[in-house]
Amino acid sequence: MLFSVRFRSEMGDADLARLALLLDMSTNMAAKMRPDPAEPGVARLDRFSGLYLARGEQDGEWLLEGRTWGIPSEAQVRRWHVRAAQAAHRLDPGVALP
Repeated sequence: MLFSVRFRSEMGDADLARLALLLDMSTNMAAKMRPDPAEPGVARLDRFSGLYLARGEQDGEWLLEGRTWGIPSEAQVRRWHVRAAQAAHRLDPGVALP
């Protein structure tokens, strides 16, 4: 994992729409018929990297995780991290910007 941004949100329709707009994130919060390891949201960062929305350990807690199978530059990872933190900050003003 490249980075993780923890935030709090009820993750209603407005918050999902905001993430979709700010991060070009595809979201799917619909209940599954069987256990599904898929994340509730994903945004492509580059050909080998993505930003994933994951549930935190507590109710109302969420993570934006940067993951890669490639070798992005430190500068690119930093830009992705800042962008993710800015989006999380829009949903949870308590999120510190890196």
